Amino acid sequence: MPNPYFSPTGQGIIRNQNINRAQLLRPFNQYANLTTSINSFGRSTYDSMVVKAQKRFSKGISFLSTFTYSLFMDTGVGAAGSGPLNSLAAATRNSYDIEREFSLSGSHSPKRWSNAVTYELPFGKGKQFMNGTLADLVVGGWSLNAVQVWQTGFPLSVRQQANTNSQFFTLVQFPNATGVSPETSGRPQDRIGLDAGSTRFIDSAAFSTAPTGTFGNVSRTLNMRGPGLHNWDISVFKTFTIAEKYKAQFRAEAVNAFNTPLFNSPNTTFGSGAFGQISAQANFPRMYQLGLRFFF
Repeated sequence: MPNPYFSPTGQGIIRNQNINRAQLLRPFNQYANLTTSINSFGRSTYDSMVVKAQKRFSKGISFLSTFTYSLFMDTGVGAAGSGPLNSLAAATRNSYDIEREFSLSGSHSPKRWSNAVTYELPFGKGKQFMNGTLADLVVGGWSLNAVQVWQTGFPLSVRQQANTNSQFFTLVQFPNATGVSPETSGRPQDRIGLDAGSTRFIDSAAFSTAPTGTFGNVSRTLNMRGPGLHNWDISVFKTFTIAEKYKAQFRAEAVNAFNTPLFNSPNTTFGSGAFGQISAQANFPRMYQLGLRFFF
């Protein structure tokens, strides 16, 4: 369009006879991109309920169990080493309406249950059963330890691949919702979506591309969540005495004892050929570790 500010001796966009129509829709449209050093951006709220049950060590057993139920909402999540403006701009569809992005935080996990248990088996010297010297060498001094964590996944944030609103100071554009649920059914491992015909974790029919000049009506984060976490670490120890003055401990440990997979969140870039696919596992398979420790 003809530039109403045109001057052949001007700077920046002023010296151009014609400019993009989107430039004239900007506030203070006589200027191109602006930078600022303002440091107060965004807001967040966190509320939680924590329930704790604990049995201190007695009669060979102790345990600690905690359950957290929480709600964490914000307008954006900052990244290490980045200023607040850059962090929010990367996730804000409209720089003049940051409050609109107030929704579930990308790091919100509403339910987390963790347990730690230690149990000294009642066998061997000084114990209830089989406390003879020979029996103590075989079955005495054993203890079982287990740590379990169960946690819900994190909210997903769907953005469209093509950002046609860059002229409006936006680094991201969200799609529109079609009214179809984005959730597919089945276990995460059945919805990886890498093979032809397999089910993807997110249903692409739930979204449509937002046209240029619109911001898209999908929330910054969805109520739909990525895969959760369920993990057990189990260990077995045997402590025995050597010549009264010395002790040794045999340790057998299993990390991710039940080989439960923790999958990464799916691809959330609408318009990408990989949209809705889970491409990798976040944790490692079950791992065993054996050790021998001496005390002197």
